Amino acid sequence: MNSKPEPIAVVGSACRFPGSCNTPSKLWELLRAPKDLIQTIPKDRFNVKPFYHPDPTHHGTTNVQSSYFLDEDPSRFDASFFGIPPHEAECIDPQQRLLMETVYDALCAAGLPMEQLRGSPTAVYVGLMCDDWSTLVQTDIDEMPNYTGTGTARSIMSNRLSYFFDWHGPSMTIDTACSSSLVAVHEAVRILRAGESDVAIAAGANLILSPGQYVAESNLRMLSPTGRCRMWDAAADGYGRGEGIASVVLKTLTQALKDGDHIECIIRETGVNQDGRTTGITVPSSAAQTSLIRDTYRRAGLDVCSQMDRPQFFHAHGTGTKAGDPKEAEAIYQAFFSDTPDADKLFVGSIKTVIGHTEGTAGLASLIGTSLALQNSTIPPNMHFESLNPDILPFCQSLEVPVIATRWPTLAPGQVRRASINSFGESDEPC
Repeated sequence: MNSKPEPIAVVGSACRFPGSCNTPSKLWELLRAPKDLIQTIPKDRFNVKPFYHPDPTHHGTTNVQSSYFLDEDPSRFDASFFGIPPHEAECIDPQQRLLMETVYDALCAAGLPMEQLRGSPTAVYVGLMCDDWSTLVQTDIDEMPNYTGTGTARSIMSNRLSYFFDWHGPSMTIDTACSSSLVAVHEAVRILRAGESDVAIAAGANLILSPGQYVAESNLRMLSPTGRCRMWDAAADGYGRGEGIASVVLKTLTQALKDGDHIECIIRETGVNQDGRTTGITVPSSAAQTSLIRDTYRRAGLDVCSQMDRPQFFHAHGTGTKAGDPKEAEAIYQAFFSDTPDADKLFVGSIKTVIGHTEGTAGLASLIGTSLALQNSTIPPNMHFESLNPDILPFCQSLEVPVIATRWPTLAPGQVRRASINSFGESDEPC
């Protein structure tokens, strides 16, 4: 009897990321030859000057003035296509609006007409960390629009998708901070394997619309004053925020093959755990991450000590924080090299060095970026990496951070291209 879990196929994907990356193909062009996309916070989002102070401890201010933003106007929305009257559309969180468009794009990429899925038990899981819009529209209670309740509710972020497309499967919004959208993928995988849905949607949304999150995270020393993510670099001093909307369409591999779908990549297994008690609620545990990596491979029927089963690329969370980077590097090393120190080197990178940390969408950004790398047999370069963080040096004998586009390593006969993705939240919910 084969106890290996059913692989899950990604049959469609769509995205909106900085650099006019409104399709996965455009995203790949950027990842293959990255450029610095950081910009001063646009005034059409908010005027950062009154909230800026170089001292991050200064009350009510942030020491960040730059981030990574979508090129498109987030207020633009084809309300008539989605059957939403203008007076209601203007109350809806722009994250909801762009999610609807991006999920529609993902269905098109998967070759799934809306009518084909109407009335089906299609499941929806949306990862969400920030909801700036709610803060904005509730600032003046007397002027609060009529549809504020449904326009800002986190639950509606996923439920509106099910409502519009007439899907009857589970529909929920997930907040595990930065790992939210990858946990959404995990839940989608579980519902498909349980046989409760034939199709599942995993999505994530993150738009930067107000200064509140900057102030809160600056006070916790999470953000880099430069606005950039310098994964594993000696100069890393926090993460840089970025905007992004993404969606993937998932089926079991058996169903995808039966339907003749184009398969972008295959998910062998997913896993989620929690760090429990550490030295602080935002301090990650390398032991918990190592345990999760090894357990996920074991449940997939893969042996981390076998060259045939090991990954050639590891997509790290890689935010560029002083606490997170060394812990993650140690976890990766312990998972793959503590028992096999002479194994082939493992390439490690993060999309955050190119488009910033897209927070609630970060996990899906990593998934789509990794899928593109697998499809193109190329490991994309990391930006802002000049010298290795000394705290990471003990774990990097077998880990390599590429700074130029690198051809995928040569595989042994029967070996497949394989990659792993790691994501964890501010309260340390690794996925």
